[in-house]
Amino acid sequence: MRVLTRGDLDGLTSAVLISMAEKVTEIRFAHPKDVQDGKIPCDAEDVVVNLPYVKGCGLWFDHHVSEERKLSDIGKFKGKFAVAPSAARVVYDYYKKPEFDKFKVLLEATDRLDSAQLTPEDVTDPKGWILLGYTLDPRTGLGPEFQKYFRWLVEYVKEVPLEKVLQHAEVKKRVDRVLQEQEEFKALLKKNSKLDGTVIVTDLRTVKDAPVGNRFLIYTLHPKGNVEVRILRGKEGKTVNCAIGHSIFNRTCKVNVGDLCASYGGGGHHGAGTCQLVHDTAEKQIAEIIGKLK
Repeated sequence: MRVLTRGDLDGLTSAVLISMAEKVTEIRFAHPKDVQDGKIPCDAEDVVVNLPYVKGCGLWFDHHVSEERKLSDIGKFKGKFAVAPSAARVVYDYYKKPEFDKFKVLLEATDRLDSAQLTPEDVTDPKGWILLGYTLDPRTGLGPEFQKYFRWLVEYVKEVPLEKVLQHAEVKKRVDRVLQEQEEFKALLKKNSKLDGTVIVTDLRTVKDAPVGNRFLIYTLHPKGNVEVRILRGKEGKTVNCAIGHSIFNRTCKVNVGDLCASYGGGGHHGAGTCQLVHDTAEKQIAEIIGKLK
């Protein structure tokens, strides 16, 4: 089987569990939008996890609320869908293998990180699996090497305890950079973000060579904000990307972000989601999105 997923801690944990239950020969990565647009063909040998359903795949595991209403159109499929803290939790519940129990701490951390059930210390002074998760999150900004790193970690975390994982040179150089550049990243966020009512608007389209940093730091800088719209330059500058997330500390935003993003061709969870906008209408749509969040 081939695993098709996204490169974050949820994808990693899912791949670890699936590779213990199935004979996995390859791990591939895809952006949810490319999957939605039918750009990623799959067949019966593909396990699609933490991504929208792909017709013809062998197994599908997902937990995004924006996909729930599509289930009737999908019909019967092999695998499992459930609105859950993480896709890895869905995989765990599907197979129910006793050998998965050694990864319960990893699974619990994956649930917390993917559903943003974090403490302020998890954000400003991360440790353990949460810290490792930041080295995998593409929004941290560590660059394109993540695919090789991700595939290696899938096998490595099966063999050695977390303490040794964090001390390995490949992990440590990323961990050290996340921690060392944190203050510089906070300064960047302060310069490029503003509060519009209760909406934090962070525009990073013109930023080049940004320091790395975890995506939740913004909520420590704007405690009165209850949701962020982060505006980013899309791939090759062809689109404008919006990443929207409820504040994980001021939990008063009532807007279903997954549904909001789905109305602009994207998707996500109740509290977080993304969408890609075309240049010609991006400014108007960003204003609409902010207005709906306010």
